Amino acid sequence: MGRLDHKIAVVTAGASGMGLASARRFAAEGAAVVIADLDGDAADRAAAEILAEGGEAKPLRTDVASVASLRRLMRFVQDEYGRLNVLFNHAGVPGPPGLDLTEEQFDRTVDINLKSQFFGTSLAVPLLRAAAPSASIIYTSSISGLMAAPSSPLYGMTKGGTQILMRSVARQLGPDGIRANAICPGPTNTPMLRTFVDPDRVGLADDEDFAQQVAVRAERIPLRRAAEPADTAEVALFLASDESRYVTGTWIPVDGGLSA
Repeated sequence: MGRLDHKIAVVTAGASGMGLASARRFAAEGAAVVIADLDGDAADRAAAEILAEGGEAKPLRTDVASVASLRRLMRFVQDEYGRLNVLFNHAGVPGPPGLDLTEEQFDRTVDINLKSQFFGTSLAVPLLRAAAPSASIIYTSSISGLMAAPSSPLYGMTKGGTQILMRSVARQLGPDGIRANAICPGPTNTPMLRTFVDPDRVGLADDEDFAQQVAVRAERIPLRRAAEPADTAEVALFLASDESRYVTGTWIPVDGGLSA
């Protein structure tokens, strides 16, 4: 018996990094996973990998910044499964540095990091209600949503907004048997990490420079290493499963103690 047997899960940005690790983990525990990603080819490859591993997955190219695209995603889930047990609102982008931003930069960051989570949740509610009381919404926030983010105040703003959205949703949908929680990753070994260790976007010369910068930052982490995508995936699995059936309205840092 898998921990997610007979469950249906959607993972946004599920074709790479923490999203892919979570999608694979969900499928390994018995869930049917919809991999929603802007990169349709990558979503196809990710679903093929999961199928080859004996799991169940379907890809769907999805632009989370578009409400119309999110609506197509939920219509796909309705047509294929008729319910949704797990909505993992994972998609996100690094915020541009500083305060001197264009309106276009501002809108893109807010659209992907926050608007997508609001409308993804709103549009999924009927499907989640059909799966209640075994229904869970997981949001990817960040330790930048818990503490100051001086390199990108905009990024911190969106991730802090995720925290309030999650807590409000938990209060509103709890009576319907729908839980809502957030994961707050710290530095994680994904392609996005290169942006975070180079906040001025000057470009690191080579992989050796990048590794050195990661090592320097790891010295500030009590566990002395950056996270791997699997570290977040294990926490997501707990929040997706019925093992967390009485956990809602809270957040779990996955940061090696950095925010302690």
